[in-house]
Amino acid sequence: MGIVTTSIGIEMLLRWGHFLAGVTWIGLLYYFNFVQMEYFKEAEAGAKSDAIQKLVPRALWWFRWGAVLTLLTGLGIFGIRGGGMSMDIYVGALIAIFMFTNVWLIIWPNQKILIASTEEVAKGGEAFPEAAGAAATAGLASRTNTLFSIPMLFFMGASAHYPHGFSALAFIAAVLVILVLEYNGAYPMIKHLGALQKLPAGGKMKFYASVNGVIHCGLGLTVVLFLILDYL
Repeated sequence: MGIVTTSIGIEMLLRWGHFLAGVTWIGLLYYFNFVQMEYFKEAEAGAKSDAIQKLVPRALWWFRWGAVLTLLTGLGIFGIRGGGMSMDIYVGALIAIFMFTNVWLIIWPNQKILIASTEEVAKGGEAFPEAAGAAATAGLASRTNTLFSIPMLFFMGASAHYPHGFSALAFIAAVLVILVLEYNGAYPMIKHLGALQKLPAGGKMKFYASVNGVIHCGLGLTVVLFLILDYL
């Protein structure tokens, strides 16, 4: 009985940490996409430079480490539960893992380039030639994460309140949809690595370039994935 009680207690602490870290991570994701990105479109050069040098690095610190803690606590919950959960949690977790990799492999490395370039200009130097491309690459990955966050949060909640039994066909179909969108979001980085010689083009943000667009696309993606899990 004591071992069971301890396991339940540890899981509860992990869930609490998962919620706290997740709120930090996704909250800052929404800040970047719904507030900061829109502000930068209208800000004067001096104000934008100051924000990139002083505000953005602080926000990105909490952002990327919130993502780490969210992932670690989530993996801890999986470890204690030992599998056997609803298909919804696996779909939500897969989306979250892609979001995590986008943060650390695309968004953060490219934001570092943009920050360094801005600091160099502030000192009287020249902007880095790769800065514009880095900003666009980070922006696409960030928009992709915002798109993903809406179904991810839905399926995390659905795993307890509207669970689906496992279906290999449904899971494979959902994974394929997610992979196509992730490929599109990561396309500039993959292309930069020289791995796209025979692969189709991607890197389009047409439908979710705006705040309204990414919200609507995220809701639409949620419906599509839900229908896949519900009917296949």
